[in-house]
Amino acid sequence: MAFETLGLGVLLLSALGVMWQLFSIRVSRLERKLDLIVRGLGFDVAERLKLSERVKEIARDPGRKIEAIRTYREETGCGLAEAKDAVEIYLSSLKT
Repeated sequence: MAFETLGLGVLLLSALGVMWQLFSIRVSRLERKLDLIVRGLGFDVAERLKLSERVKEIARDPGRKIEAIRTYREETGCGLAEAKDAVEIYLSSLKT
């Protein structure tokens, strides 16, 4: 009986893992599509995020992404997740 319960638990965890991967893929696809729509409408993402020229310059160097996030946080007082999202959105807007 214990082995059957363990097997069922492993099966459920495996199914949840697959569902999470599918969900992640769909979210990524939606984000890419939204980026295309925003660019197509001509929105200046950096303007709306209020990234300073300093943050933009730092962020353009792939090895300094964390520094750009830290600088954005210092300048705006926002949280880590918001700063990370802002820098990543800016970087994705550069990819045309």
